Amino acid sequence: MAIKTRNSPTENGIYGSSARCTSCVLPRTAHGLGFDADGHCDLCTWANQLTALEKQEHYSEGNIDEVIANIKLRGKNRRYDCIIGLSGGRDSSYMLYELVHKYNLRVLAAYYRTPFTPDTIDANVKRMVQLLGVKLVRMNISQKGHLKSAKKFALLWKSCPRPELINLMCASCKFTNREVFRIARKYGVKSIVLGGSRYESFQFGAIQILKRKHEDSFATQTLKGLKVVRRGLLLLLAHPSIISALPLAAAASLLYLVPHSVYLRMRYPDILRIQYFRLAEWNEADCIAALLQLGWKLPSGCKSYWKADCDMAEMKNIMFRRTMGLTHVDALLSNMVRFGFISRDEALARLEKEGEISYERLKRLTDALGLPADFFNDIR
Repeated sequence: MAIKTRNSPTENGIYGSSARCTSCVLPRTAHGLGFDADGHCDLCTWANQLTALEKQEHYSEGNIDEVIANIKLRGKNRRYDCIIGLSGGRDSSYMLYELVHKYNLRVLAAYYRTPFTPDTIDANVKRMVQLLGVKLVRMNISQKGHLKSAKKFALLWKSCPRPELINLMCASCKFTNREVFRIARKYGVKSIVLGGSRYESFQFGAIQILKRKHEDSFATQTLKGLKVVRRGLLLLLAHPSIISALPLAAAASLLYLVPHSVYLRMRYPDILRIQYFRLAEWNEADCIAALLQLGWKLPSGCKSYWKADCDMAEMKNIMFRRTMGLTHVDALLSNMVRFGFISRDEALARLEKEGEISYERLKRLTDALGLPADFFNDIR
């Protein structure tokens, strides 16, 4: 039986090979993650036990051509075949390109420019929809309210670092799930195509998600909702001052957390939900090539194509490193190693660049939030 060791910081820095899992690149500082005597993390131990067929079955939920045919059938005699939520980021932009260019779907794009969306991303969005001949509809979400709640939860987190407060900084973004359904209903669209992939969603507490194949089922979403309620009550007891933000937090965490939430299932039972990258093959090189073909540009200060659409990602990485011992970049690159997209050496090399803090992005963010320039000085 493998011997589990407690996680502890190592001596050769956060990007050093020995500071991380010997199979992927998850850091040994990751909270709640065990490592065996050979240095393999829990996630890699589980993944190594799967056969190639089991991995394929876990990451595929059907035949993409059959699903596209169904979308076209549902869109017959309608103006649009499907709608997508377009952030302007890497994966949603690539998905839009694929749906239009490869599958010839009539796509309606719903877009929310957050207070933290770089100008370059906004320009990318306008350019892409023009080139692809796609109608763009802007979502009705208050930027002023978004700024206010994000700043409130950022300040709360600094006084008492908790991961729930980090996620609540993006509570307003969860309303994009509501808006996509509202716009779909308004335009008579019967299918929503979603861009999130499993590779980027295996984040903190990932092993429970990774073992559960049907995480979008009604039963699973109901269970998640009950857990959210419990965590919310505990958070409220610890921080009574967030009572004023309770309606926003409750709506974001329960009603609109994901497109498959119990509420959205019951509210819009006639609209089909498709997770595109659980059906279609996701290839990073093809993705970048498609973006370049569309004239997509990386915003100034961004060190990675991933999460380039929102400067808030920079702040959240710092906060998650402080509270959970790892970042979203650590998790994404580890997933890509674990399932064969890149080698561990490639991931380590990418961490040297993509794992570094972008002070240019942080400056844009603190300016937008009205936070002091030294807000991050003691939490780097």
